[in-house]
Amino acid sequence: MSSVETPAGPAAELLDVDLERVVAGLPKVSLHCHLIGSGEAETIVDLARKHDVVLDGGRTAEDLFDHAGYEDLDEFLRVLDVAGSVIRDVDDFHRVAYESLTRGGAAHNVLYREIFLSPPGHPGVPYRTILDGVRAGMRDAEADTGIRSNLIVGLNRNDSAAAASELVDIVIENRVDEVLGIGLDYSEAIGPPEKFWKAFRRAGEAGLNRTAHSESGPPHHIETILDLLGCSRVDHGYHVVDDPDITRRCVEERVPFTCTPVSSDIGRYSGSGDGTHLRIKQMIDAGLVVTIDSDDPPMFGTDPTHDFRVLARALGYGLDQLAALTMNGVEATWLDAADKAALAARARTMIGALEPGAQGLR
Repeated sequence: MSSVETPAGPAAELLDVDLERVVAGLPKVSLHCHLIGSGEAETIVDLARKHDVVLDGGRTAEDLFDHAGYEDLDEFLRVLDVAGSVIRDVDDFHRVAYESLTRGGAAHNVLYREIFLSPPGHPGVPYRTILDGVRAGMRDAEADTGIRSNLIVGLNRNDSAAAASELVDIVIENRVDEVLGIGLDYSEAIGPPEKFWKAFRRAGEAGLNRTAHSESGPPHHIETILDLLGCSRVDHGYHVVDDPDITRRCVEERVPFTCTPVSSDIGRYSGSGDGTHLRIKQMIDAGLVVTIDSDDPPMFGTDPTHDFRVLARALGYGLDQLAALTMNGVEATWLDAADKAALAARARTMIGALEPGAQGLR
């Protein structure tokens, strides 16, 4: 299958129908989704009421998340912190994890997710409380829907290097099988990757996988993330295509990039806010290993299906291209070889089931 130009008239309606069938039925692998940003607005409002918290002067579920305001990263992070502040006890974490994995995951044919936890975003909450609640939600979600999941603990780059190292020590002291690695998120301008080398080295010595956000550059941050922090994945990383040498290296080494079309377009990282998703197109055309996910879905008004939908429409992608993005996700997981092979087989079976009726995308 190859990309096609969108026809006009009745044919366009047929193509849209087939596109909807494909993006809805497409198996998905989720490697860039934050728990703290996965709470539905109604859930966050309920939890605020439970803990006697007034949300921004009385905001309701209808106006809690202001998608248009998120081109200002600081405003997005402020709202993110508001959400995190009302997720406090084991039941809260269970609820958010369960809902995000079922309604926000399995319902969209997400087969597997590596969830970002952000302990610094839940001030005063013990790490063990977070872990116990989320793991319970993961178990129940898998029992009810079959979705599998594991965890990545995110370090807040707005904090000090010492705080990051302390969190890594806590993760190691409370090691559980579901925690596969660590990440680095929040504002890259405030916390460049080299600031956290000690925390990442400590994590590597303990056998933890490593990834890091790099949404706004400069390109040499990609090299720092790979060489100094020892990461095997890069989250976002759209500026990689600004440096041909770094791009070539990442193609040769098959470094995965976990891209999030909707949130990054709103934030003016992947497409300058115009819906073209130019950066993601350049990355794919260069031969980079690109995966697709939805970042903080309710906060950006998206979901796992919608991120594939907008990318397919913007770039004219058909089933082959979308399926390749899913299989990149399988390759990029931190699963062991046996589990990765099983996930790949399951994904290929579901992709194959989509092929016979997908002529409109050929």
